Amino acid sequence: EHGGAGLESLRFAGAATSDMSLVAKSIAEIHWEIGLHAWDIAAASVIVTESGGAVFDGAGWWGLDMAEGEREPRPLSIWNRSIVSVRYIPDLPGQPGSGRELQRQLVKELLTHVEDIPCTPDGLH
Repeated sequence: EHGGAGLESLRFAGAATSDMSLVAKSIAEIHWEIGLHAWDIAAASVIVTESGGAVFDGAGWWGLDMAEGEREPRPLSIWNRSIVSVRYIPDLPGQPGSGRELQRQLVKELLTHVEDIPCTPDGLH
């Protein structure tokens, strides 16, 4: 009735930078992690975006007061201590921007299945 999310495999390389490098190389599809600090993800965020991947805030959504189907993943706030990175997805033929839209949809789907665990943002200790 409600359907379920599927996960083909789960792996951790041991550090967020290593995991995000796997996303940048398209070895891994997506990386989600919470509790990180800015120094854990700053360089890797640049590597992922330069590879054509996308990086989003792993803490949730724009517009929590919006209807669930209208919510969109937030751009990364490096101070928020949570991150979702997704590999490069090429545009479909004749549809510029479709790869980015697919990246957003993947992150949106992931965020519907994970719980946000609040962390004190860096710099507020």
